[in-house]
Amino acid sequence: MVYCPFCENQGVIYEAKIKYTNKYIYICDECDTVWIDKNINEDNCKSFDDIMSEIGRNSLWSELSELERI
Repeated sequence: MVYCPFCENQGVIYEAKIKYTNKYIYICDECDTVWIDKNINEDNCKSFDDIMSEIGRNSLWSELSELERI
């Protein structure tokens, strides 16, 4: 498993597909930090709220599918 660098390794990173766009993201199950690729570090992340508002959707986990721990 890959752990989130922001949650002091308490959050687990999941690969998930955004249902509306069919694009895959990597998201922390604790703080909702998002990465667009498997390069999980503090320099290339965004908030789930920002990602979803950019496409006009709510930042709810129900907007995601195919959740799988990486």
